[in-house]
Amino acid sequence: MTLFFGATRSASEPVHLIGFHVAADGSRLYDRLALVIEADGRVSGRADRIAERDGVARPAEARGLLMGAQLALMLEFAGGNSAAEAGVMLDLAPEARRHGAALAGRIAGPGGTAAQPYVMAHAPAARLDRSPTHGWGTVLVAPVSVGETVLGIDGPVGARQTPYSFRTDDDRHVEPTGYGHFVNHACEPSCGIVYDSETALPTLVALRDLAAGEEVTFDYTRTEGDLAGAFACRCPAKVHKV
Repeated sequence: MTLFFGATRSASEPVHLIGFHVAADGSRLYDRLALVIEADGRVSGRADRIAERDGVARPAEARGLLMGAQLALMLEFAGGNSAAEAGVMLDLAPEARRHGAALAGRIAGPGGTAAQPYVMAHAPAARLDRSPTHGWGTVLVAPVSVGETVLGIDGPVGARQTPYSFRTDDDRHVEPTGYGHFVNHACEPSCGIVYDSETALPTLVALRDLAAGEEVTFDYTRTEGDLAGAFACRCPAKVHKV
């Protein structure tokens, strides 16, 4: 567990994570998590479930327990009945990621339906928060020096471009399942994209020294060609590209 959450974290300091799964109806759901892990294995904290279709957050209380090689986590949403709870079981052996790590497991389906695959990702320098320019954004929790890797983009690769995908080549797009989904455009961005020489997956690299609290952004027009979704750019640049 230490390998995933970091050895230098104090016991009372929450760990910022992002969970992802596709619901039975096809909805893509993201869980913004801040968890405290006690020495005895108890886990507590808070969560916000964010639906891709509307970006609205459903707050929840999180509680759980480390049990050997697994983490059992219960998310209790407002409502106070079994339909307002979501049980997650995760294996504690992290899957390798371009930057950071991810835990894979299952989330119980509503009303006794089949469980769905669930991924929980951790990025050491980032957390999900409200963006000053556009809805939710990926925000730094620690300083990053120019040229350093900020965030790796992971997710399924397909031919279809979406408003959230990252283009790696013609007809090849990565649909991010973690913090990459919430990286906003900026005409004067904090990060640029570098492609891994082996996997061709995109990585966000700091274009300047960045302080904790700054938003992770990149210029969509540098990589995406024709944008899949129109939006009004509200970044602080004086000249806008979109």
